[in-house]
Amino acid sequence: MKGAPRKPSGIELRMLAEASKPARRRRLSATQKMALQEALAGRLQLYPRGYAASKTGPFHSRRAILGLVRAGLMSLSATARYAAVTRRAREMYEAAATSDAAPE
Repeated sequence: MKGAPRKPSGIELRMLAEASKPARRRRLSATQKMALQEALAGRLQLYPRGYAASKTGPFHSRRAILGLVRAGLMSLSATARYAAVTRRAREMYEAAATSDAAPE
């Protein structure tokens, strides 16, 4: 027997609506940088306390993740349960990492 499909919650619908807004060009906050670095290791999952790679945290706020989504550095799944880094963010991060590691 198959259960009825789950209706998306109001929070998920609002998050998807926010994510569809045009990208903003702003500097990343410290919390956004931490969330981006954490997400580069894998996708983040939505927990009651926010997005995190595991149940123990560290947790990142929905607001920080949505800012990264609007900037085009993260993408949300259709249900807004998972957030993953985009190719653009990976390229930016790799360029920054190689420039920091390069000897002068």
